[in-house]
Parts: sequence; structure tokens; C-alpha cells
Amino acid sequence: NGATICSWNWLAGTSVSGTSTGSGTGKAYSGSVNTTSGFSIIKYLGNGSSGHTIPHHLSAVPQFIVVKSLDRGTNWITYQAPLGAGKFLRLNQTNAESTSSSRWNDTTPTSTVFTVGNDGDLNNNDENYIAYIIANVQGYSKIGSYTGNGNADGPFTYLGFKPAFVMIKRTDVSKNWYINDNLRD
Repeated sequence: NGATICSWNWLAGTSVSGTSTGSGTGKAYSGSVNTTSGFSIIKYLGNGSSGHTIPHHLSAVPQFIVVKSLDRGTNWITYQAPLGAGKFLRLNQTNAESTSSSRWNDTTPTSTVFTVGNDGDLNNNDENYIAYIIANVQGYSKIGSYTGNGNADGPFTYLGFKPAFVMIKRTDVSKNWYINDNLRD
């Protein structure tokens, strides 16, 4: 009551659906995609098998993926291209990066699919998951990494555009996620 709430929203738009591929039994997926903005939302059923591939319909290699079970209270597991497919962060926790082949199956996403291992946070059999997938789009979005330099002004990171939303997380130690945007102080 009386709290100020902030919300960030992305519209995907074009509906997609089909059957997942890769190892194990193919399962239904559906969602929406906007290739112009490099963003898709995919709801899929897990199959419990390492190597389960989920189509994202971006026609570009994703640089950031967030997956969450819709059926039970689990972590939000993230993939970031700069860390590689063998590492992950939890969006809802402050933990440093973790290493596991059971999350992203040690498989880099392609321009058509991302691959999950057999970890329950991403791929329990017949469990519903939601995935938010982002690809870099020149002049619109950029996923990357930088190394801090200890200076008050920090390092300069060229994006090619003026960002409206910036989310950062230190990956080597336990620290919070930080979000800056162009609408709040």
C-alpha cells in the first residue's frame, strides 16, 4: 500500500508454436517473437533429457536468456553469452557465477534454438517453463561484459546508442543485480 512500483516491458508480437527437438521426446512450445527488437518469449514443456532444444525464432544468436519454471518455486536461471554455456547466474539471487553442464548443456545457442540440460530449474519432464530470450540488435540492444578499473568514473563501454535501461551484475563474487534507467534518479 502506497509503494511506488517500477515496470519494464517488452512486446514480442508475432505468435509462434511447434514441437521442441533435440534429445528425448519432442514437447510442445508456444510464444511470441519480435525479430526487429531481438526479443522472444517462449513457453515450453520440459522433457527431462540433456540436449533438449527449444526454438526461439529470433534468426539471430541469443546473448541473454532467462528461464523460470511456471509450475513450482525455483530460481530464475540466466545464460549470458560473455560467460559461455557452461556457466550461469540466478536472476533472483546475488550468487557469483556458477558452473554446470546440466543447465545449458554446455551448448552455445544458435540462430534457431537454445539447448537445456537435465537440470530441474530448466527441464523437468512435463513441467512448464517460460523463457525470455534477447539477441543483440545494433542501435537497440547490447548484451556484453566489461572489466571494472576501480576508478570513480569506471571504464567506458561503447554501446553504439544511448541506453534507456541498463542491468549489470558482478559475476566473480556475490553481489546484487543493479538496474539503471532513463526515467528514475
